[in-house]
Amino acid sequence: MSNDFSKTQRGVSRRTLLAAMAGGGILMTTAARSQQAAWPQQPIKLVIPYPPGGGGDAVGRPLALGLERNLGVPVVLDYRPGAGGTIAAQLVNNAPADGYTLYLGDNGAVSVAPSYRAVGYRPTDFSYLGGIGELPLVLVAHPAVQAKDIRELAALSHVKPRGLFYASGGVATVHHLLAEMMRIEARINAVHVAYKGSGPASVDLISGAVDYAFLAPAGVVQHVQSGRLKALAVSSRQRLAVLPSVPTVAELGFPALQMSIMSALLGPNNLPASVSTRLTTALSSVLAEPEVVRSLESTGLQVVPRAPGPVRSAFEQDMEKWRNLIQTANLKLD
Repeated sequence: MSNDFSKTQRGVSRRTLLAAMAGGGILMTTAARSQQAAWPQQPIKLVIPYPPGGGGDAVGRPLALGLERNLGVPVVLDYRPGAGGTIAAQLVNNAPADGYTLYLGDNGAVSVAPSYRAVGYRPTDFSYLGGIGELPLVLVAHPAVQAKDIRELAALSHVKPRGLFYASGGVATVHHLLAEMMRIEARINAVHVAYKGSGPASVDLISGAVDYAFLAPAGVVQHVQSGRLKALAVSSRQRLAVLPSVPTVAELGFPALQMSIMSALLGPNNLPASVSTRLTTALSSVLAEPEVVRSLESTGLQVVPRAPGPVRSAFEQDMEKWRNLIQTANLKLD
């Protein structure tokens, strides 16, 4: 009888242990779900691929403030300039997929750079959280450059013994590619000078160290208005509200130069679905706030909210477009 009791006791103990383990598993699953639902629980880092003072800064600040209001945690700007934005892209690509490292990405680093050289990632290696808008560029020159439009700039370049010097925010950025396309289209005799972002490029342009550049409106409007720079053209389809007297490239006879920087919010690949959804919803809410839209559009950005799927497709198609164009036109990207 004692033996039977012992067996019964062992059976009860085993059942008790299994029940406790199952209960613990339920508790662990519930805790994990609760923790996931409570995201975010710490500050979020928004990586900006350019130095302070440029177009990335002008877009990143109001975006970060809007995300803070929607997510309830601080969103800190982390500037990682250099290599045409690819340093920032590589950092985000290698970051933990927990939603605490985000990227204010553009097609220059995400789709253009991988189209012609190995950078360690492709457009498909990111989580797309939504499109922000499109940023046309302004062709600006130092006031001492005796040219009022693209054709006069080209003519001047052949009179100068060493030609002209143009700046960009980095090799293979959209700024650089657009200037290279213009060099070919308008037959301009010019040499490229690359910087670690639009901010340093504009400083040297204002000083007269270089002759011209394609730069974001936010970084040049005040300098055009003060006379420290002069605007020759804008790369948008229509004239910009912030520079209404400046003609488009198409108006000047160069429709092939119509181009904008696509801006989007990205994260590391394989973000948890719940985190991606929360971020996409927050971004959508931010871009619906009138004060945020006004702030972004004051920089020259054309706010065009887009869902993650279409944005990803746009970046993938952009990579193929530039790969073909770079090979066909033999663009100089070194």
